[in-house]
Formats: sequence, C-alpha cells, structure tokens
Amino acid sequence: MKKRKILSIKRSTRYNDRIIVKLDDKSVFRVPEDAFVLNPFHIGETVTLDEIENYDVKMRLQEAKDAAFKLLSFRMRSIAEMRKRLKEKSFSEIEIDDVIDKLTKLNYLNDVEFGKAFVKEKIKNKKIGPKAIKSELFPHQLSPDFVDELIESVYKKYKINDLITFHLKRKKIKKNTQMNKSDLSRLNNYLLRKGFEWDNINGLYVEWGLI
Repeated sequence: MKKRKILSIKRSTRYNDRIIVKLDDKSVFRVPEDAFVLNPFHIGETVTLDEIENYDVKMRLQEAKDAAFKLLSFRMRSIAEMRKRLKEKSFSEIEIDDVIDKLTKLNYLNDVEFGKAFVKEKIKNKKIGPKAIKSELFPHQLSPDFVDELIESVYKKYKINDLITFHLKRKKIKKNTQMNKSDLSRLNNYLLRKGFEWDNINGLYVEWGLI
C-alpha cells in the first residue's frame, strides 16, 4: 500500500480548527482539529492513501457543518432551505444528511420553531395575508396541516382587517369616498397580491364606504 511521508504539520491561518499536513510528494491534506486530537501524527511519520482519503471525508463533513453554521448565523433556516443551500455549495447528499441530522438533534434546525418565527416576521414586517404566507412557506416544504395551523394561529394575533386597513391608509385611501373603477381595480390587484381573500377585501370596502 502506498504511503506518504509527513514533512510538516501546521494550523491553518484562515481556520484555526483545521490542521494542514504537507507530504513528501508536495501534496497537502487537511484534518479537522478534533480528528487530529483523537489520532495525532508527527513529522517524519507516514500515512497511507486510505488514511488520507478518510481524513478528506472528515474534512468535507466539517466544511459542510461550518457552512451550515454560517448560514444559521444570519437567521433561522428550515430543513429544506438548509438542504438546498448546502447542495448549491456542492456538498454530497451523504454530507448534507449527516449535517442536517446533527443540527436537528442539537435543535439548531427545527421546522416547527422556524415556521412560527417565519410567519410572525413576514406578517409583522410585510403585513401580508394568508395566501401570500402560504406562497412564501411553500419552498420550505412544511407539512400542509402544520401550515394551516400556523396561519390559523398567527391571524388570531394579527387581525386580517387590521392588516388590510394598514394598506388602505398607506395608499392614503379616505373613508366614505367612492372610488372610480380604474382606481378600485388597481387597489383590488394590490391587495390580492398581498395575499388577502376577496371576501375580506370587499367587506372592508363596505365598512369604509368605498363602494
């Protein structure tokens, strides 16, 4: 079995949890610090190609985990979104599954908590209706029953009529002012794009004396 002699061992200047090993054929391989601590080696020793390959596998898993933590440092992620983003970074399905399994067990990935936080943030910041929430949740592949539960729960706190009222005021619509067909059509399309049901929109029009 082919072996390579270790010429130097040093810590990465960019990632302090990675060890860089230089070999006598001028090649290098990287080792996660925790793997190195468990099985240290020294200058002058030899390593087999199988051992190098094994360390490469461990390094890839470490890189996938690091990438996941970096994504989580910006905001919460759903499992589906995390899987998609790691795939975009060219990690394999095995590497992605390993990382997602670990992060789920540590509760860093939790679709229930993600869903709750997601809908509250979207409604609070964008004042959107149920249809828009469903559309924005779709890529995250949450169960339909859970999505329905989320929507039912969140709109008990954020009343749909209050949200529509926010948009009417934002558009500087005045109460008891009959709108012409053109303006009304534009307002209809705007509120429908915001994800509100026509029955709710029409009901508030009547309440405001717009039709």
